[in-house]
Amino acid sequence: MADRPFPIDFSELVLGPKPNQYLVLPEGFASKAQAHQVSKLYPGVQPAALLAAFKAVGLKAERTGLIRESDTQIELCQKSALFKFPDFITAEAVESDGGSALCIYSRSKVGYSDLGVNAKRITGWLSALDGQL
Repeated sequence: MADRPFPIDFSELVLGPKPNQYLVLPEGFASKAQAHQVSKLYPGVQPAALLAAFKAVGLKAERTGLIRESDTQIELCQKSALFKFPDFITAEAVESDGGSALCIYSRSKVGYSDLGVNAKRITGWLSALDGQL
């Protein structure tokens, strides 16, 4: 797993040149990478509770499993339906303005373009999360 450092330092993250990745960061989060989406703020929600809720949403998705976790981050893997190609999703909840927000990095291990799969996955999971919190 050396090709996927864990935990990720989201402030030092640099995206690769391929369009097969999707990054979500809180507004104003200092990072070397440009986010594709700004994370919603969850007022009054502690980071550990937010991360646990996101993990639960991810694990409900088909062909998704937990690879590893720390006190502050999780790494999930979701495999494609047909060819079983692995996509990796790393998430961390951070304190932000009286609540919490998510840093999420979703990327495909195989191929150049993902045809928007990572973006669709994460926006769907975040919508499901909003329905729970």
